[in-house]
Amino acid sequence: RYHEVLIYVPRKNGKSTLAAALAITILLLDDEYGAEVYGAAATRDQAGLVFDIAKAMVKHEPVLSDRIRIFRKSMEVKGDETSFYRTISSDALTNHGFNAHAFIIDELHAQPDRELVDTLETSVGARKQPLKIYITTADWKRESICNEKYNYAKAVRAGRHATPVFDFLPVIFEASIEDDW
Repeated sequence: RYHEVLIYVPRKNGKSTLAAALAITILLLDDEYGAEVYGAAATRDQAGLVFDIAKAMVKHEPVLSDRIRIFRKSMEVKGDETSFYRTISSDALTNHGFNAHAFIIDELHAQPDRELVDTLETSVGARKQPLKIYITTADWKRESICNEKYNYAKAVRAGRHATPVFDFLPVIFEASIEDDW
């Protein structure tokens, strides 16, 4: 149903664990031969945090380890070596040419610009059921790709978007400015 998701939650609420579980689920259960799933972040180390959690999940669950082969920086589906989960950084100039089935950008607020997002968004064009996932904590008030997605998500959630949006899922957990902290 959804092709794009913004998951916007405060720090230390399990975003990386959720992202790891989503990556594994997409890789195994989407019935997409040759699925390219990318975990991205502003740095490779940041993207590696989610990958390391996914790797631990696979290693500690026999059902998963029977189906997924783990390498140092990627994992692939056994029997379909063209389906993989791999991490990349925000160096978008080297990230063209992907045929992503899905991508997860962790800590969207840390993106220095919109290059990686634009590159990955255009990489899903040939897929029948692509999924774009952005996971982040709050950004400060500035012009950024994070705040652009956040404002869009708020408009969709409030029903204020000019055209009906049925494939965007806004998941926003935050206190409002009026809340008594």
